[in-house]
Amino acid sequence: MNLRSHIPETLKRKQVVVSLGIVGAALLMSASIFATGPSSTPTETVEKSWPVSITHAQPKRMKPSFQAFGKLESSRIARIRSDLVLRIKEVRVREGEWVSAGDLPMQLDDRETRLKLLEKDAELKQAEANLAAAVSQLKLEKQSGQHFSSRHEVAQAKLKRHQDLIKKRLISKGLLDEVSSLASQATIEFHRHLQDLANLPNQIAALEATVAKAAALREQAELDLSHTRIVAPFDGPILAVFAAPGDHTNLSTPLVEIADSSSFEVRVQVPDNYTAAFRNDQNKEIHATTLSGKELKLSRLSSHIRAGQTGTDAFFTYTNQAMSNESILVLGQVLDLSIELSEQPHLVALPVQSIYGSERVFKVINSRLVSVPIERVGESETEEGFRLLVRSNGIAEGEAIITTQLPRAIDGLLVSVANEDQDALAETL
Repeated sequence: MNLRSHIPETLKRKQVVVSLGIVGAALLMSASIFATGPSSTPTETVEKSWPVSITHAQPKRMKPSFQAFGKLESSRIARIRSDLVLRIKEVRVREGEWVSAGDLPMQLDDRETRLKLLEKDAELKQAEANLAAAVSQLKLEKQSGQHFSSRHEVAQAKLKRHQDLIKKRLISKGLLDEVSSLASQATIEFHRHLQDLANLPNQIAALEATVAKAAALREQAELDLSHTRIVAPFDGPILAVFAAPGDHTNLSTPLVEIADSSSFEVRVQVPDNYTAAFRNDQNKEIHATTLSGKELKLSRLSSHIRAGQTGTDAFFTYTNQAMSNESILVLGQVLDLSIELSEQPHLVALPVQSIYGSERVFKVINSRLVSVPIERVGESETEEGFRLLVRSNGIAEGEAIITTQLPRAIDGLLVSVANEDQDALAETL
């Protein structure tokens, strides 16, 4: 009995010792956690400063420019037709060739028109002969007028004497009748002469009209003959040939199409933000330059916006010297142009990196960014390279404009100028 009661008491002591050990270990771990935990004292946060490069604004008068594409066109294109229906004898040109004014791109068969000219020439000569005969007759009638008048008076006097003699019964009735017949015949001839004198001027006028008509018909035949020669009206390229030898001309179908090289012009669609500058260019100072260095001048603006477009079209023409030195131009080709606008005041040249979005830049005031709205006016090639020209009432002379693209640029952002010493040195120099 004593042995059995001793065993449970030993176990109880061991259980108590283990429990106390566990509790002690837990307390020790809790104390170490609190001892090594973070301090509750707050730390001070330092604002990050973003390094930027700057340039100092220098507003001044400059000529903005911009790049654009233009299409070469001609304002005068002749689609030559023939008003004759004839066989085409010869075609001397092909599409793409250049002709000079007066050249013969095409020749029609002129045999029919030559025969027509000979016929009208003969009719004219006949009409002129008839007129000459009438004029001669009138001259003769005027010269013989005294003869007819004298003959009429003599016949009337003789008739009166014979009438007196018949009253005295000195002559026979048959002799009187014979004298009366002669007197009547003289009277008729005299009146016919007077009628001829009155009618011949009218006949001459009619014959003169006939001569004029015959001359016009002959001239028309001569003109038709000249129309068998299809003549180039101006210098320029052949755009199309619509006929071949052996074809017959048609009054409604063109034979050849020629462009006038002196009317070549480049059509440029002006972006909306430059339209006002073009409209206000009263002195025609806007000009364009091709990649080859040839200069074009602004000639006019379109009066309407074509379907499918949003801007106004401007037309540029080559100067005489540029046109003469330019290589052969092809209508429809696209030209890369640099268009220079008229000089404008208060423009600031900035690198592309200075522009945020399309309408603002940032200037630095007390190491903080301040956004400024701008108006993009154009571009320019300066000594420093390519620059955008902007205008803004919020940019003054000498103000620092950042030339760095910051991904999170906002008003009030702290920045540090990285090139301040270099920029100051450049200004001093």
